[in-house]
Amino acid sequence: MFLTVIYIAMGVLGICALAALALILRSKDAFSRAVVSDLVFYTLIGLYVLWSMTHDTQIAYDVLLLVAIIGGVLPTMSAARIISKGRR
Repeated sequence: MFLTVIYIAMGVLGICALAALALILRSKDAFSRAVVSDLVFYTLIGLYVLWSMTHDTQIAYDVLLLVAIIGGVLPTMSAARIISKGRR
C-alpha cells in the first residue's frame, strides 16, 4: 500500500514537472521563467525524496541537505537579479 501511494505521488510530480517545463517554453518574460524553473527544481527535489524512500541509499540525506541550502539561496538571488535587470 505504501509503495502504491509513493508511485502515484511520483507520477503526479512527474506530470507537474512536465507541465511546468511546457509553461517555461510558452512564457515570454524572464521573471516568469525563473519562477517556474524554481517550481521544476522543487518538484525534482520531491521526486528524489520519494525515490529515496523506496531505495536504500547512504547519501540521500546529505544530498537533500545540500539541495535545500542551494535551493533556498540561488532562486532568491536569481529572482532579485532579474527584477533589478542585472544592476547591483
